[in-house]
Amino acid sequence: MYVGMSLSQAPLNTALTLTGSDAPDSSCRRLASLGLRRGATFSILQRTAGGGRVVLVGGSRIALGSQLLPQLHAEVVAR
Repeated sequence: MYVGMSLSQAPLNTALTLTGSDAPDSSCRRLASLGLRRGATFSILQRTAGGGRVVLVGGSRIALGSQLLPQLHAEVVAR
C-alpha cells in the first residue's frame, strides 16, 4: 500500500488525495486555480517522456513537470 508518497512515486490510475506541498507559493496558487489543492481527489493518468505526469482532477487533465512532482505529496484514497 502507498501511504504519504510524493507524486513521483505514486501509482498510475489510482484514486489519490493531495495531502500537502513543499512547492513555492506561486506554484501552489496556480495548481489550486486548476483544482489541484490539498484534499482534492485525483488520479495520475500517464507518465510523460520528460519524467512528468498527467493528472486528472475534476474532469480536467493537468500536466505536471518532473521538478514539481517530488514537492507534492499524496495518499491513496481508502475505499
